[in-house]
Amino acid sequence: MKRNQDRGQHLFIFIVCIIFMQSVFFTKPIASQSDLENGFICPPLDAKPRAYWVWVNGNVSYTQLTRDLEEIKDKGLGGFDIFDIGARDPQKIVPEGVAFFGPESLDAIGYAARECERLGLELGVITSSSWNAGGPWIPPELGTMGLFLSQTTVEGPGRFSEPLPVPTFPEKAPKNESGLPVFNKTIAVLAIPDNENRLIENKDSILNLTDQLASDEKLEWNAPAGTWRILRFVCACTGERLVLPSPKSNGLIIDHFNADATEFHFQYLIDKLQQKLGDLENSALKIMYLPSYEVTSYDQLTGLIWTPKLQGEFKKRRGYDLDAYLPALFGWTLVNEDYTDRFRFDFNMTLSDLIIENHYQKAREICNRHGLVLCSEAGGPGQPLHNCPFEALRALGSLDIPRGEFWYKHQRFDEEGNDILWLVKEIACASHIYGKTLVDGEAFTSWHHWQIGPFDLKPLADRAMAEGLNRFTFHTSPHSPPEAGKPGWVYHAGTHIGSNRVWWPKAKPFIDYLARSCFLLQQGRFVADVLYYYGDEAPNFVKPKRIDPSLGYGYDYDVVNSEVILTRMDVKNGKIVLPDGMSYELLVLPERADMNPRVLQKLEALVKAGATVVGQRPTRAHGLTDFPKRDEQVNRSAERLWGDCDGLRVKERQIGAGRIIWGKQLKDVLLEKNIGPDFQTTDSESALKWDWIHRRTEQEDIYFVYNTTQEGISGECTFRVKDKIPELWYTDSGEMRKCAVYKITEQGIQLPLSLPPSESVFVVFKEGMTESHVVSITKEGDQTTIGANRNPTIEVCKVDCDALELLIQEPGVYTIETSQDKKMIIDVKDIPEPFAIDGAWEVRFPFGWGAPPIAHFPTLISWTASDEEGIQYFSGIATYYKDFEIPDAWIGSDYPLVLDLGKVKEVADVFLNGHHVGIVWKPPFQLDITEYARPGSNRLVVEVANLWSNRLVGDAKLPNEKRFTSTNMTHSLTWQQPWSETPLLEAGLIGPVRVLPQKIWKLSN
Repeated sequence: MKRNQDRGQHLFIFIVCIIFMQSVFFTKPIASQSDLENGFICPPLDAKPRAYWVWVNGNVSYTQLTRDLEEIKDKGLGGFDIFDIGARDPQKIVPEGVAFFGPESLDAIGYAARECERLGLELGVITSSSWNAGGPWIPPELGTMGLFLSQTTVEGPGRFSEPLPVPTFPEKAPKNESGLPVFNKTIAVLAIPDNENRLIENKDSILNLTDQLASDEKLEWNAPAGTWRILRFVCACTGERLVLPSPKSNGLIIDHFNADATEFHFQYLIDKLQQKLGDLENSALKIMYLPSYEVTSYDQLTGLIWTPKLQGEFKKRRGYDLDAYLPALFGWTLVNEDYTDRFRFDFNMTLSDLIIENHYQKAREICNRHGLVLCSEAGGPGQPLHNCPFEALRALGSLDIPRGEFWYKHQRFDEEGNDILWLVKEIACASHIYGKTLVDGEAFTSWHHWQIGPFDLKPLADRAMAEGLNRFTFHTSPHSPPEAGKPGWVYHAGTHIGSNRVWWPKAKPFIDYLARSCFLLQQGRFVADVLYYYGDEAPNFVKPKRIDPSLGYGYDYDVVNSEVILTRMDVKNGKIVLPDGMSYELLVLPERADMNPRVLQKLEALVKAGATVVGQRPTRAHGLTDFPKRDEQVNRSAERLWGDCDGLRVKERQIGAGRIIWGKQLKDVLLEKNIGPDFQTTDSESALKWDWIHRRTEQEDIYFVYNTTQEGISGECTFRVKDKIPELWYTDSGEMRKCAVYKITEQGIQLPLSLPPSESVFVVFKEGMTESHVVSITKEGDQTTIGANRNPTIEVCKVDCDALELLIQEPGVYTIETSQDKKMIIDVKDIPEPFAIDGAWEVRFPFGWGAPPIAHFPTLISWTASDEEGIQYFSGIATYYKDFEIPDAWIGSDYPLVLDLGKVKEVADVFLNGHHVGIVWKPPFQLDITEYARPGSNRLVVEVANLWSNRLVGDAKLPNEKRFTSTNMTHSLTWQQPWSETPLLEAGLIGPVRVLPQKIWKLSN
């Protein structure tokens, strides 16, 4: 077998470590650590992950509260959001707890807040038991409202004097003694000419009979000739209740479009909290959390979203009366399709304005008044899953902390193929354009229970961070009292991060990885060249990160809305700028014919001031407000900008200091401005295997680069940076290393990177100039430049004044070239072969979980391959023991040693000769053991943690009284796959385990 195959994979052929002459190759080393370096090593609270702290069925144990908080403090989380919720528990395993925001619940919240203060953690609390906002304290007049319709056919001419029927209301609506909703109000009675095609050709033919409806429900009307349909529109409380509250906490959902309802609800919660905690500003309670809007979407037959003040708000905002247009909400066409669509645009925009202003903005105002911040998933997901009626960027911009969400192995696609459950780019855009630092995300939501290790989560985390996320909130962390057993009581969805997880004792390096990454991604500002305007409509959402064919690979972007264009956008030095420091080269218009006249006027001013705007000429406005006058305004503004817009001859116009462009590829426009890709690789075919994001501080450029595939990748990567020194920062270990090999090119700084499967690295460019540096190291017969990552990488280990040192793992002839055109060739021959630690292993299992206390494995195998049933189904942490020999010549010489564990499922904690070496949770499962190795006999101890899944599968075959586990979750995949039908998952130390000797090669400079 070839040596590189024996090594495990091509990307891990060798490690080269170069130590350069300080005066020639590098600027002076940093005398003291910067704030960036300090924050990277020990991330601050804002960067640390959070979690939804699920109090299932309202159950609370004070002892467990303290343990939960101490455990997350120890592992590096920054806090919890209390998430009271019910259990989807058909077997009734989870008992009923206390009522959310009742006396016992408030006592527990107060206790948790004081414990958080003691531990230096932050606490948030959900604004209802489950979702949406509401509770048993909400009266019907402030509950969710719907608009309902009854119809009566009348033949005229003649006198009509009869009671009008009431619509059919939802069964759950709170009723009075007469069977009608406690809150109901007739908002309009209309008579329309009846026809089969539901077309009202003349709006003036609609007769408003509202004032003729008497208090006894009787309509007195002299009907003109013809067949008429009388439409009675009634607003009523729908009775919609919380989705999955704990048993004693159910109540009405509030009317999200009603400021009075928001004020009542939030003030109720805050008053209760103040009674328990005093001044909230001085407590550890910092966040009020609103989940995503998931109120039922009524249809045209049963009712539509409404709010009692909607008619007045519509008139104030749109300038015309709503009543005559109500039939269009229930399927009638007014005048024609275009006219009807214009009305629906106005109606939808009004709903969007109301929920944003009366719910999100109002709730934030109330929270801020009391020293709290508002965090919410105000960006969807929308249709086809939820009827979110808002313009998402404005809704998210209304918050203190915008939060998105993403799932593990669960997707929901819209008609264009976009996964609407991947809500990250939208939240990042909102944060960027509204001047916020945090891009929070409800992270790793899953229906796969106890089948996920930390490495399973890493690709999702990396993708989310490459889209802009910079703080993780785990969905979820169960608060499971001791009497629940293990793995305990949980909500039916979630990653279940917390102390009952098998690998939780080994979780800190994974948590640190997330925290360090997020710290770096919170620094400075996002770098993007393009700003896409997504139009003026509601609902409106931003799609997941994608590559625009017109723009091509290597450029990043944000998406902007009308509000930011109108109130926050300016031009400086030819760039589009926002007051918080964001800047863009291009503003790109949506491919649609309509545009807000005010936005178009602002675009005209921006172009005159020097902006470059790309997009087609609009031809009309939207809506019926000032129709058709606003259409004329659009055409006048468009004429000034686009002129005759003959795209065959002319594709741009100079207007003042700026340009309006159409019919050109965005990449060409940028290249004309001498703006090349921000990130690119030499291998165009593999470019999509690399994803990235760029942030910039006053001193540094920070790039996060990750491998999107399950295969290793290598390439020459060029970063659009000048006059700075590249360093490689590793968020799994906290190491910061100067990059040993790079080139200065016209496009920027080019360095070779090699990333193992699903691996990532931060490339941090710092201010400083180099007189000389290494530009390449190649191996004879291999044209691929050695990578600048750790494995295999070229890395600066220390600074030596006189010599160049290489740490090499594979023999061969190596050529080193410097920026001063110096070339050095070395022939490495005497590297020892990797040493396999084979033979029998002693494995010890903890008592009480079905496995024997001691087992001897003749060779390393998955526990599931054992003949011993207790080992097959074992879930927990087992300890491997092995004595092995290291040759005397390898110790204290030029042979650094790496321990390679091979395959591990899921996490390994390694000890050598009584010394703790480290925890490994992702491939390659390797650790440097040079410091702890000794000649002759060595004692290796490896603690390996797997997942709960296998023990739960085994217990499903046992009677209840003989089971080792206890949980309310009867399925491994929610609602779909019971534990008894779930396959076993590989577990344990599978290997092969080897010692990999390396060679230090010293050269005089």
